[in-house]
Amino acid sequence: MRHSLSYGQREIDLPEGQVVIGRGADCQLSLDDPLVSRNHATLSVTSEAVVIADLGSRNGVRVNGDRIESQRALSNGDQITIGSQVLTIRSRRELAAETLIQVPTERAATFGLLGILADKALAMGKGEEAEKLMFEQLDQMLVDVQRGVNVPFETTERACDYALRLGSATSHGRWVDYIFRLHRALGRPCPAPVVDELYTLLRKVKAVNLTVLRDYLDALRDLSGSFGPADRFLLSRIEGLEQLAAAK
Repeated sequence: MRHSLSYGQREIDLPEGQVVIGRGADCQLSLDDPLVSRNHATLSVTSEAVVIADLGSRNGVRVNGDRIESQRALSNGDQITIGSQVLTIRSRRELAAETLIQVPTERAATFGLLGILADKALAMGKGEEAEKLMFEQLDQMLVDVQRGVNVPFETTERACDYALRLGSATSHGRWVDYIFRLHRALGRPCPAPVVDELYTLLRKVKAVNLTVLRDYLDALRDLSGSFGPADRFLLSRIEGLEQLAAAK
């Protein structure tokens, strides 16, 4: 099992052993944040699990919005809040190099099967169950896009639709972050209907990673010289999402 931390637009591999997180320069992961203690938390990493422990920090450690008492085992996709920083744990099975080219095709078939089950769960109001069904597939598809794999437009469009629905059903901000990460990797503004949905969803979710949104906006601004009027208008609307998210 490969473990990593997603932080902004960076992904940091976690070696086996202990990783100290804090403001101190001697920490393995140093966070420049006044709300972070010098030695704030540790990650104990093995091939099968990652456990986070609070080192008696002043402002504590939160996992998916809940403050932990001492330590907690982490699952793929868990969001860790330390100070004002949000980090996401990624745990993936290692794939043999010779099978990599088969993964997108195999995943497409599985995505459809799990999608049917997730649709049923969402229709029954079971957002958490639908999230468990779809999380790994959606997360791996995002990784594929970030690595430059040619994922069909219809697949990324479906992934975005699921993210919107899962965010609405669970109020988890990770799905808003997912949409921004996906479209940053695709190098284009979110479509107008998605932006409309995000204005509604942002008012509903518990928290949004502003770093992810701002990184996406910076990337769009870098591309804006090639935008037509429609894309420039979308950029201005996404900038409005930043103001809405910052006000939460």
